[in-house]
Amino acid sequence: MIQRKRVFEKAEPTKDAQKIYVFCEGDTREKDYFDFFEGMSSNLEIIPIAPYDHKSSPNNLINYAEVLFHGETPTYELDYKQNDKVWFVVDTDQWEEDGLIDLLRNYCIKKNTENLCQAWYVAQSNPSFEIWLYYHIYSTKPLEKEVARYSSFKDFVNSKIAGGFDSRTMPIYIEDAIRNSEVNYDEDENGPSLYSTEVHILGADIVKYSKRELQIKKRTLV
Repeated sequence: MIQRKRVFEKAEPTKDAQKIYVFCEGDTREKDYFDFFEGMSSNLEIIPIAPYDHKSSPNNLINYAEVLFHGETPTYELDYKQNDKVWFVVDTDQWEEDGLIDLLRNYCIKKNTENLCQAWYVAQSNPSFEIWLYYHIYSTKPLEKEVARYSSFKDFVNSKIAGGFDSRTMPIYIEDAIRNSEVNYDEDENGPSLYSTEVHILGADIVKYSKRELQIKKRTLV
């Protein structure tokens, strides 16, 4: 008998749930990942936001955030008293060389200063978001000689995870990813070094409000 992977049911968050807005550089992979946690806990509402019109550079993400939060007809409203947060999830790519990640980090610092809060954050992955997915399964950094066999790091990660990363079920192992990412994290003056990611910081915030539900749903895996 063939057993199919289960897609977890979702619940509605309460009106006073903390909101985490996640601006994703990627159109699909990142958004699908964070969509998994929407409705996981009644105390937390995750709102993944794909880049507008495929314009994924950090400066375009800034422009999109300004429109959504501060435009003539804002789509979203941040409640700092409710501890709402905004995260920009970006790859290192060429953005670091162009100085655009620093631009994004400075934008968040400015927002936090203006609003007397710590609510705007950047989660940078080096080389890409796929290193975060990799750490859901593996506890050590990739080997350079293995990665070199593939045309891209995304292809390497797809080869390392049987069937590819399934965003319908595999984010349930976020606590493993947090542990593995933290243990292997290094940084230099430009941010996370190769095969490091800051997404574990955002992940810890998600788990903080969803730990019980995560444990329950993990037991339902077949």
